[in-house]
Amino acid sequence: MPVSMASLMTWLCVIAAAFAAPAETRAATPALAPTAAVRPDSNRLWTSLRQTPERGSRRGSFVRARGDEFEVVTGDASRPLFIRGVNLGAGAPGRFPGEFAFGKEDYRRYLRFARELKANAIRVYALHPPAFYEALQEENDAHPDQPIWLFQEVWTELPEKDDFWDRTFRRGFEEEIRLAIDAVHGNADVRPRPGHASGRYGADVSRYVAGWVLGREWEPFAVRMTEGRHPDSTRFRGQYFTVDGGTAMETWRARMCDLAASYEGGRYGMARAVSFVNWPTLDVMRHPTEYERGGVESEHDEDAYSVDPTRIRPIREASPSAGFLGYFANYHVYPYYPDFINLDPGYAAHKDRHGACNYAGYLEDLKSHTKGLPLLIGEFGVPTSRGLAHLQPQGIHHGGASEIEQGERDVRLLEDIEDAGCAGSLLFALFDEWFKVNWLVWKMETPRDRDPLWLNLLDAEENYGLIAFDPPPQIRVDGETADWAGIAPYAAARSLDLGAPLRALYVTSDQSRVYLRLDLASGAREGDWKAFGVALDVLGPGRGDRRLPAPLRATWNRGAEFMLVIEPGTSGGQGGRRGAKAELFIDQSMNWSGWSRLRAGRGFAPNPALFRPVANQDGQYVPLLIETNRERVSRSGKVSPAQHVSSGRLSYGRAPARTRSWPGTDSSFAYDPHAEWCLDDAGRVIEVALPWGLLNVGDPSSRCVVDDKSATRATECTPTAGIGLLGWATASPGFSADSLGPTRKGGIRAARPEESHFIGPVGTTQTIVDNEVRIGTPASGNYVWNGWNEPITKERVKRSAMYVRHAFEEMEFREQRRSKELDARR
Repeated sequence: MPVSMASLMTWLCVIAAAFAAPAETRAATPALAPTAAVRPDSNRLWTSLRQTPERGSRRGSFVRARGDEFEVVTGDASRPLFIRGVNLGAGAPGRFPGEFAFGKEDYRRYLRFARELKANAIRVYALHPPAFYEALQEENDAHPDQPIWLFQEVWTELPEKDDFWDRTFRRGFEEEIRLAIDAVHGNADVRPRPGHASGRYGADVSRYVAGWVLGREWEPFAVRMTEGRHPDSTRFRGQYFTVDGGTAMETWRARMCDLAASYEGGRYGMARAVSFVNWPTLDVMRHPTEYERGGVESEHDEDAYSVDPTRIRPIREASPSAGFLGYFANYHVYPYYPDFINLDPGYAAHKDRHGACNYAGYLEDLKSHTKGLPLLIGEFGVPTSRGLAHLQPQGIHHGGASEIEQGERDVRLLEDIEDAGCAGSLLFALFDEWFKVNWLVWKMETPRDRDPLWLNLLDAEENYGLIAFDPPPQIRVDGETADWAGIAPYAAARSLDLGAPLRALYVTSDQSRVYLRLDLASGAREGDWKAFGVALDVLGPGRGDRRLPAPLRATWNRGAEFMLVIEPGTSGGQGGRRGAKAELFIDQSMNWSGWSRLRAGRGFAPNPALFRPVANQDGQYVPLLIETNRERVSRSGKVSPAQHVSSGRLSYGRAPARTRSWPGTDSSFAYDPHAEWCLDDAGRVIEVALPWGLLNVGDPSSRCVVDDKSATRATECTPTAGIGLLGWATASPGFSADSLGPTRKGGIRAARPEESHFIGPVGTTQTIVDNEVRIGTPASGNYVWNGWNEPITKERVKRSAMYVRHAFEEMEFREQRRSKELDARR
């Protein structure tokens, strides 16, 4: 069972407190305490393989951070190095990152892919198992003239009391830094701990270290707590770094950087370049659009606190001869958040190579405030998720990109980073990680301990990679039926129903989506039948809405939680269909997201419903509207209204054809969020793909559906016996498959019984009472899929990777040309 972050943090604090190094002499404030060369084995988390380590030679090539750039230094010569790298995670499908499920051959494969990508650097977020460093050593030893440089992060969670100067937390983090340094130098035998890598670290890859990255993205509330408790902590002076006139957070970070440099330099003779994780939330600029009404403090205020990397100043010269390779600034910068990047009028006026670009404007501003330091953009990128978590003015959204769009947008961001004068960038990420969870869907991915077992296409955080882990392919939304071979219809029209518009309803699924297929009678889509749909009972017959939406005049003995409405349109127009629309609606009595919204006049209001189906006969279904960007108020009082998207809207299109996306790989199918439903050329087959998360399925691997209990604060789930479905068609023009639907407004006549048609599983009955159709289907008539405890996947390089490779190749070419010019001048 994976260890939760909360329990892991508690466990780490206990370890640090029990085995901490002896207390050192402290000055009047924490910031004045010097860093000490504490014995590495004192907390018994690891033992050294060599009690007297060899001090590394200062000969060879090193990466130095100096001025505004990185350089490769060899002897007395140096050449500029623009970092073009990728971030390597640890979360294999079916595993949390702390389980470290990858082996040496996996690491070799990913490192070779990074090399083929023309990347020159890779970043890991924590100490990986020894196999990673062995693979890196072997890969780089095989290519001594083109090593893949390493950015090694030392990760930690937030302090338990949000005070970074807390003695237990600080000493625990300091020991993690020392441990990582010894391990990377091939000098550690690390004992097993939950959530941490362990083993015998004998591969010395220190010569390939481009930089140490300390910490994580720190939350403003923790910075506020630390600075409030230590207002006098404004100065620090160590062996390598000094701070004057700083904040408690800046002096703490200076201490951690100094600890890393003094420990590595003192023990191994060379201190590699060092930095800490930062992000726009803690940048030093003042953003007039980031404000709370009345000036109150809020968790949403991303401009309340700053941590300035320029206040932390190196004391020593950055050179191999001095045994110190420098200091750099490291920021994670994405184009869609915080909101001030999107709303600042100055950033909006900026132009990059493609036109207006807020992101480029922000980067230029950030670089102007980090002059004299190499600025590394340690994370950037866009995901290929179906879900949209945040909107961006130029369409570089947090989600919603096809693989081709991901490649184009990643390259644009890369160009912006280079043009802003940054020293390099690390693309997020090498591969998708299923364990991650985005703020928009975190309540719906439950139970959390099974989250890594399935791919949630609504979760942007799971889909950043250049490599995907595809479930076994079931169905492609392309209008062809060959891939449905062997799947029996869930429902079929009776042979006597010669005029029925619906001939059959099929359903199947894989580890990421549910697939529906409606077979239509000849001419049904071009004739009198205006709309088609499917009612879905996801949790059980006893709850949900038993009345179908108007203009249908019908009830179903199973309560529906979701209603799919399709307007097939007519032939012609873009994509071969004119007016084709499809949308999924939800029963108004239940909720599906903490950020879901209902229409209220001309505006929107939060959805007060519970996260569970409720038995009713209202016939009221609403669009799945979500607030992606909340309302913001600038310091001048200007209001930027909230932005919303309709998550239930399905994109019409056909899935991309099979193609080879990467040299040396087999041809494969790419995922495209813009191909969610289509009609075949004959107009006889409708195919639809619905992500599991769109149906409130919190975990398809255990067939669990979100079912929030009113007596608890948590969001629970309940195993379902399967999904009940009811297909329908109507000749009434009263449906609207868009965010104003499902029922058109104003004067819509109820459909007469002969204007509607329904199709259900074997045993379905239909009776007419007072011009209302009453449909009964057996409770056992469910679609039941097989659960799983281990995901079955196939690794696939996304089409976006080739776009990134071309961009990296061009950068490599310019770098080589620049190096030749420098050599010619010498």
